[in-house]
Amino acid sequence: MKLRILLISTMCLVVSSFGQKKTKYESFKNELTQNKYTIEAVLDKALRYSSNNDIYVSELLDACKYFSSDRQKFRVCMNAYPRVIDKRNFFQVYDLFNSFSFAVRLYHNTQGNQNTISTINYPNADYYHGVTTNACNQPLSEYQFRSILNGRRNNSNLNLRELKDIISRNCFSTSQIMKLTETLQSNRSRFELLQFAFPYSFDLENFYYTEQLINENYIKQRLIRFIDREIAQINQQGSNFSNCRPLSQNEYNYVLNSIKDENFNKEKLKLAKQHFERNCFSINRIKIILKEFSFDKDKLNLLKISYQNCPDKDQFYRLKETLSFSKYKREFDQFLLNR
Repeated sequence: MKLRILLISTMCLVVSSFGQKKTKYESFKNELTQNKYTIEAVLDKALRYSSNNDIYVSELLDACKYFSSDRQKFRVCMNAYPRVIDKRNFFQVYDLFNSFSFAVRLYHNTQGNQNTISTINYPNADYYHGVTTNACNQPLSEYQFRSILNGRRNNSNLNLRELKDIISRNCFSTSQIMKLTETLQSNRSRFELLQFAFPYSFDLENFYYTEQLINENYIKQRLIRFIDREIAQINQQGSNFSNCRPLSQNEYNYVLNSIKDENFNKEKLKLAKQHFERNCFSINRIKIILKEFSFDKDKLNLLKISYQNCPDKDQFYRLKETLSFSKYKREFDQFLLNR
């Protein structure tokens, strides 16, 4: 009788395995076994794989055999959980840990947190072929984004301005922007962040999905009208659409203050470059930003970057007065002659 039950169970397991969705795990495992990587490299590869691929619990258990540290196993399992296909079997993973505290932490951050899992419908940008901007032509990978999102969850003190700063430095998919926005509690804060984030979204035509994050009808309608206007403007510009989008006064003030707040010139310069590459600045606004820099070399570098997105290029020569030394003024003149 016992043998019969065992045979039936084995047959069911075999049949079940043939019905399973295929994953890329075997090729991933072969890569690890055929090459000698350091444990740090193996961890990095496991995190990347689990961020971007579906995985079964049996495969996750196998992957964790490469790690002796509970902390490393915890990171891989946490990272993999959203892509685990057979979550009903996830309880097997807890036996991996030598320390009970890691098993408890993993449970509370995965299955124990299921009542807070969002029912939001997120758009998929993987096969998006609609309108994009020159400033955002490739969104962050899920691995990079999860690093940012996990950092956000571990620091509940981050506010609206800090989220704007994170968004302004990167290119996100609409679903990634939605997940960042969900961390804010108020509808008005969410609305403000979504308005700010629009030009930093890769799949712009999916941005209508963000209305799910607003439950006040008046604010929801304002958001929809805002998206309508932005999309209409893009359609009017057609093939000439670029990242040259004039900033509102509030947006410009944010950019200027974020540059002023940087303590080190290297970081200040890096941030200014990012904003000049992504947004459209008038002559006067460029001049005000350049006042934050002391060296002509830095100013000239920024002038060359800002030229592409300046709407009044015929007046760009006026910015020569921001430079002090004749050497850099001559180089500026030569730059304009070559345009």
